[in-house]
Amino acid sequence: MKTRFLIPCGLALLTSAAFADGFYGVGQVTHSSNSLSKNYFNGELTDRGATGLSSSESGSGNQWRLQGGYRFNEYLAVEAGYIDFGKADYKANYAGGSARGDLKAGGIDVAALASLPVTDRFSVFGKAGAVFAHTKSSLSASGPASLASDSQSSNVVRPLVGIGANYKLTQNVDLRADFDHVSGLGKSGKTGKMDVNMASIGVAYNF
Repeated sequence: MKTRFLIPCGLALLTSAAFADGFYGVGQVTHSSNSLSKNYFNGELTDRGATGLSSSESGSGNQWRLQGGYRFNEYLAVEAGYIDFGKADYKANYAGGSARGDLKAGGIDVAALASLPVTDRFSVFGKAGAVFAHTKSSLSASGPASLASDSQSSNVVRPLVGIGANYKLTQNVDLRADFDHVSGLGKSGKTGKMDVNMASIGVAYNF
């Protein structure tokens, strides 16, 4: 009878200890896949004389992120930090010239995390929040559309959603993986816009 009572109590204590409340910090390396809307760059070139325009976009790279958070209990936490989203590249060819451009983004994110402990060491979570991002675009053009060469910047606030998992390595150190999505970084009439899918992996330290 005592054994039947002690086993569930022990498991409950292990779970609460593994995902205890308090402050934590997270450092991660990231890989982003960025999708650029070409409308802004195409428009800048055609408005300044480019004809027979053919363009393409691409964007992926490795960056970093830092987060700090507070865990209220094993189910709920809030965190904030800095994310470098990397850049998306733009290329174009047209009659008598060519152009190269890019759109970069990075900024402060704030999010709430809802976690579900699976075992005493492993949990999964979903998150939702916002990114306060600074974006900067640049365009360099030759030939008849050379006047399109310019750089612009903007500040935007965009929603962030994500999922992830946490595995406790020691009492203070966790292995953490995230997947996040942010859409519409930038302004369509000023810098152009891009969508970002980002995978991150790193460690969290529980203070």
